[in-house]
Amino acid sequence: MPWKLPESEGDLLALAKSYPYPAPRASYLFAGGVAGPIARADFTGRVPVLAHGSNRSPAQLKRKFGSAAEIPVSFGWLADYDVVYSAHITQYGAVASTLQHRPGTRVRLAITWLDEAQLTRMHETEGPSNYGFGRLVGIDLSVEHGPLAAHTEAFVYLGRNGCLDLDEAPVGLAAVTAEGRGHRAHHQEEALNLVRLRHRPQSTLDQMILEAVRHPDRRQALTAEMKARAIPVAAPHFEELES
Repeated sequence: MPWKLPESEGDLLALAKSYPYPAPRASYLFAGGVAGPIARADFTGRVPVLAHGSNRSPAQLKRKFGSAAEIPVSFGWLADYDVVYSAHITQYGAVASTLQHRPGTRVRLAITWLDEAQLTRMHETEGPSNYGFGRLVGIDLSVEHGPLAAHTEAFVYLGRNGCLDLDEAPVGLAAVTAEGRGHRAHHQEEALNLVRLRHRPQSTLDQMILEAVRHPDRRQALTAEMKARAIPVAAPHFEELES
């Protein structure tokens, strides 16, 4: 993993269970390791990359980029999509997120404005086995701050493993605001426990998380089981690019 995990069991469990991590309610400039006023942001030479999960959080940006980086993070609304749980477990033990086309749903997500070096670094942190990188074209995306107030395309990391399913529907991230959801939404611990009850009922939740973190082969086996029953990712606007 290209960023350091905590050493104590308590910190590891907290990292897994608190995904996608707290984020400001308004657009911000990540600078000095914290969120500051977006008015100071310089968008020159930057590209918009949708952040549907942890990348919207200053704490996660600090883990990935350190305190020296400056990254504008604006919020906006994406029409006809939702942020749902991906059918995979991260290297830090959480059930990750992905986008899913859901006509009639409108989701509030973040846009990280990355320069070339930061985009390269972001590629390093988003494993190619779990995410494909590309652009969404012909979308309806309103953005609170940035060079344009409305966009018809943006870059994104899209899940390769399908969507975690519940009652034959995807499961939304309760931590992410959406309108018009026609399916249920869970917080992270609920999603983890859903995975545990299906695939590792002999384990406690903490045991399943720690085993996934400490044993990559077991984590990959668990992800394979999740993928086998997942709902396929639907993203008709997505064009995958070489990372």
